[in-house]
Amino acid sequence: MRFQLPLVLFSLSQCAFAVDPGLPMKDPLISYWQLPPNPDVSDRQSPNLPNDVDVVIIGSGITGTAVARWLLRDGLQSQPLRIAMIEARQSCSGGTGRNAGHIRPTPWDYVKDKANIGADEAAKIVRLRARHYEEYVKAVNEDLDAAGIDAAEVRAIDSIDAWFTDKSFNSAVEELQILKREMPDIGNEWTVFSGDEAREKTLMPDVVGIFAGTPGNMGGAMWPYRFVTHLQAALLKKYPTFSLDTHTPALNITQYVGPGRANFEVRTPRGIIRTRHVVHTGGAWIPHLLPNLDGKLSQARWPMIAQAVGDKIPEAGQWPSLYPNGSQPGGRGMGLWRDYYGTMLQQPKTGLFIGGGGIQGQEMYPPWDDHSPLEPILASYLNGFMTTFFGYDNWGAERPAGPPQKDVYQGRTKRIWTGVDSMSWDEYPIVGALPASATGRQVSNGSEWICTGYSGNGMPTAWLSAKALSEVILQSEENGDNQTWPDWFPDAWVVSEERLGKEGTNSSQGSAMTKRARPMI
Repeated sequence: MRFQLPLVLFSLSQCAFAVDPGLPMKDPLISYWQLPPNPDVSDRQSPNLPNDVDVVIIGSGITGTAVARWLLRDGLQSQPLRIAMIEARQSCSGGTGRNAGHIRPTPWDYVKDKANIGADEAAKIVRLRARHYEEYVKAVNEDLDAAGIDAAEVRAIDSIDAWFTDKSFNSAVEELQILKREMPDIGNEWTVFSGDEAREKTLMPDVVGIFAGTPGNMGGAMWPYRFVTHLQAALLKKYPTFSLDTHTPALNITQYVGPGRANFEVRTPRGIIRTRHVVHTGGAWIPHLLPNLDGKLSQARWPMIAQAVGDKIPEAGQWPSLYPNGSQPGGRGMGLWRDYYGTMLQQPKTGLFIGGGGIQGQEMYPPWDDHSPLEPILASYLNGFMTTFFGYDNWGAERPAGPPQKDVYQGRTKRIWTGVDSMSWDEYPIVGALPASATGRQVSNGSEWICTGYSGNGMPTAWLSAKALSEVILQSEENGDNQTWPDWFPDAWVVSEERLGKEGTNSSQGSAMTKRARPMI
């Protein structure tokens, strides 16, 4: 089963292979998720930039924050690692603060992955992604206070993937049936509805068929910006050896050969940080610091919107039931597989939807641009696509605007923005110790690490990828270069000289990535 997804992915990612994305652009569009900014961390800077640490993490999104959390939580408590997180803009201002908020794995990808990397590896991917909702729930309960838990809104949702042609739906059903046969514990978490029953469940008159995932296990969501920033605040409070410095971009990295244990110098506008380890979690902008990864990482720009819905669209918990336990009070999230991919996620407290997707029309700006206003064709699409999917009869009249809120528009559209995702050349995340060919630096007793390239599927991928990476980093602290990856982590995701030397499917010569990626999940 393959889908014709946004042409923008291959039309814009092609140019990204040959062009330095530079540093993240100043003054990016503000997403709805980022309102209001977290006063404790959004513009936080240390009184004095740390100058000698164990680990520098470049990037403050969900991956970088997860790496910091796992290193501090699982490392030696009597002598916790000194970790400096640096961010070019406000905290969590990149892809995590701009995505769709879903925690919704799509395990029928097992069939394609099985053909590419074998059944065992494909099964690891399915199980890893299926664990993510449970792991996020554990994290909020272990790390956040009551206010943080309430703000993060980690919750089970009604989860639906919907198809709009018989051909694409039937192909999807075939792949799900294979999953059910070969991985029944995961496959049986999905229920298929078709025809009139699917249209009744979704309130979408053009739907041909849908998959419904078990709430929680296969259907979850969160407020990603709030989850990350509240977790950062909790780490700062609990661990004096952790620092966060925003508006502090990494300008370059050089090998350090002076006294002490440091291997690298990370230069910023505010000074130099010496460190044993550097962890690259900056997503789409990583090739600026690692130009040898040009051709291995590219960017995709996704338009997103927060929108009030018509008065006939059900409130959270009042949708037609997908399972005997009724509609989920956490709201509904949907992946819409048409001739392009669309996504919608209902917010339980306000009833509004976060939505987006990719269509043609983004040629005006480079794919790493989250600063410029949306092109008119994209803004027009976003302002009308939900009405089109639900149909005008099912949509109803416009709902009231709601109470005034700073930076939130008062009409149907509450906020409109773009997000930038990192796309890997071979369709799989890039995780692990970078070889010298990628960095141009050769060190011992420390390393340069990377965790990125989720290709639109970050929310059910990033958290446990960061956990696996942190385990290997902690092993390197004890055993030098003798590291063993957790047996649950896919070997296909581990970066290596051999893997980087292989041809990929996401390249200027091919467009297979367009048939796989999901926008900003």
